[in-house]
Amino acid sequence: MIIKRGNCEDLKRCLASVKGIMDEIVAVVDPTPLDGDITDDLLFEYGAREIFLPWPGDYSAARNVSLDHVKTDWVLVIDTDEYITSFYFDERAADRDIYRVVRENEYGINDNALRNTERITRLFRPGLFRYEGYVHEQVVSRDASPVKTGNASIVLGHSGYKDRDQMLKKSASYRDLLTRMARENDSDPYIYFQIGRTYYVEHDFTAAADAFEKAIERGADTKDEYVESLIETYGYTLLELGRNKDAMTLTGFEEYHDSADYMFLCGLILMNNARFDDAISSFTKATSCSISSVEGTDSFAAWYNCGVICEVLGENKRAKAYYEKAGNYAPALEGLKRLV
Repeated sequence: MIIKRGNCEDLKRCLASVKGIMDEIVAVVDPTPLDGDITDDLLFEYGAREIFLPWPGDYSAARNVSLDHVKTDWVLVIDTDEYITSFYFDERAADRDIYRVVRENEYGINDNALRNTERITRLFRPGLFRYEGYVHEQVVSRDASPVKTGNASIVLGHSGYKDRDQMLKKSASYRDLLTRMARENDSDPYIYFQIGRTYYVEHDFTAAADAFEKAIERGADTKDEYVESLIETYGYTLLELGRNKDAMTLTGFEEYHDSADYMFLCGLILMNNARFDDAISSFTKATSCSISSVEGTDSFAAWYNCGVICEVLGENKRAKAYYEKAGNYAPALEGLKRLV
């Protein structure tokens, strides 16, 4: 762990979740005191080994210090606003040296509590890997050999996206580090993708689009895991800017046709370009996809949008059927009231 002082409630929840699962807890902490902070007391209570390190302005540097102090064969990297909700890992059956875990992100939009899921690389043999990048740090092999990552049956909860004010503060601080990375390596599309995401969080959609376009210009490859997220976030950005025709160029990625999140985005793009039948087809396809990260893209949100299209077209019987398929989704219930 690397710990920022002051988030003691989150830290206590995190430590309680790992108790009894991990053989040791290694925590890198900035020694600068903070009034009312009980970080040191909590770490002592849970038997953590505390490593003091003045904040170096580099997340990878701090994480690598923590790896230098690990004594176990495997390490799980976890942040204070995360916590283990499900854990199963059999070291004897491991056929990889590095694994992704599932992270369930809690967030809120317009007072609606939602969640999405993602796979992130967090479990590995510390002697073989290290971190690179000032922020949004990536795990790389120490000898630069290719990395083959597996999926582990470990689930982390994450509440760091629930507080929008906190997200905005993080976004600004992350962008400073990302801009520094871009100056040092202007050819890396991943850096511009992450810069675009910071602007997207802040609703500066013009700057976000510019950064995403730079990522694409620098050769973002659909073989890389982050690129689907790049395409989807860029698509939503273009829709926010009213660049509906430009967004149509993003609907042709067949490699993502089993992703509900991508098919849902395509439905929105088609809907905003008045291609209503195609939009309904895309939303319907989303409900049968095997891959879904954002809650509702494979179910209630997709059916709701089909209902909206039919209601606007005056096809109230079809609209009613789609709204009913959306279940207890509040906007769909409002749609049913309108039809009555």
